[in-house]
Amino acid sequence: MTWDTAAVAAIIAGAIARFIWVLALHQPYDYVFSDMAGYVGRAQELVDTGSLRRYDAFYPPGVHLLLAGVFRIFGTGQSGLWAAAVLWAALSSAAPFFMWLLARLLLTRPAAALAAVFTALWPLHATSAGYFLSETPSLTFLLAGLWAGYASLVATGRRAALLAGCAGLLGGIAVTMRPQFVLNLGILAASWLLASPRRWRVIAAFASAFALVIGGAIAHNSAAAGQLTGISENSGLTFFLGQCDVNTVYVQGAHFTTPPDYQKNRGRLYEFPDRRVWDQGFFFRQGLDCIREDGLSHLGLISRSVIDLTATTVIWPQTHEPKLRDVVNVANIAYCVLLPAIVLWAIAIGRGRRRRGEKQGELILLLHLATVLLTAVVFFGDPRFRMPYDFFGLALLAAVISDAFIERGRPSPVDSPAV
Repeated sequence: MTWDTAAVAAIIAGAIARFIWVLALHQPYDYVFSDMAGYVGRAQELVDTGSLRRYDAFYPPGVHLLLAGVFRIFGTGQSGLWAAAVLWAALSSAAPFFMWLLARLLLTRPAAALAAVFTALWPLHATSAGYFLSETPSLTFLLAGLWAGYASLVATGRRAALLAGCAGLLGGIAVTMRPQFVLNLGILAASWLLASPRRWRVIAAFASAFALVIGGAIAHNSAAAGQLTGISENSGLTFFLGQCDVNTVYVQGAHFTTPPDYQKNRGRLYEFPDRRVWDQGFFFRQGLDCIREDGLSHLGLISRSVIDLTATTVIWPQTHEPKLRDVVNVANIAYCVLLPAIVLWAIAIGRGRRRRGEKQGELILLLHLATVLLTAVVFFGDPRFRMPYDFFGLALLAAVISDAFIERGRPSPVDSPAV
């Protein structure tokens, strides 16, 4: 069996497991609460009434617009929800496939195959497909966009421009679902500039496609808000939640908490009865006030947010289901225990490849993995936020195992100038 065959077999096995999970064991339409209810409800209302509410601009629009497209075809009732579940299973199944394609560009064939195996079987990602959450579709679009972007570096002419345009389109869709993924696209753009700064056609194709998608998202949210706004209006609130010691914040008509704070029963109660959730300026000021009041001790709060990314809490919403909670908790702990060693070994691999004049795809993956830290530092840490980035960590684990037991002493066969 070749390495590529093993990768395809693992991806197919992972897809079968995900479809069984989503369509038979854990149908996401039976778990429509909290964030999931928001995505589904906004999509149903958009299709049923054709109108937008002010609150529709609070969250990034990508997920509920994707669901609205499904509901437009199949209806907003049970048939539409079932079709959406099929889509979530398909998107979840596609993520390991695109991770494999990306790893084949950046790593050796054995490492890429192992990355496919690890991501196809990763419980945190597979079980998340049983909920209508943004992590499932956004990760798939991001990985597809990164693969197209790095593939454009080894292409020429119109094919390179076409791949770059696809990268901008797919990456833009991912950003409309999880805006922090713009950092990963920034790393991709930097790779282009370093590899070939004069490929203006490629850069223009990427930028045009990306701007088209982001412009559409901003136009949608601006129409909902009745004024010019951004991809979402929740940055102020999430900044406040991360920079102040908050357990729960009550605002006019709603209340919010973070899963780590809820699970650990920590933080203070804040009430702003005269404020709406989209009052970003107010919440940014509140967060900055907390930073000034804390002084140097604020570094402790930021450190806590980074630690909250790890195994100190259980990923939400799986934490609400006892049997599922145990499975994902064991996997989460094992990953977080191994991650420091994975990162250090991957750095050592990269340094060794540099000395030997070989390609350094591990560095690209390390950079993509590291972007999750900014989410925790600026906003707050949560294993759910970290979960999509686990694919980069698992690919690095594959590179480490391949280097230690399979490829030791062999020259790197990686062809991509992206690395």
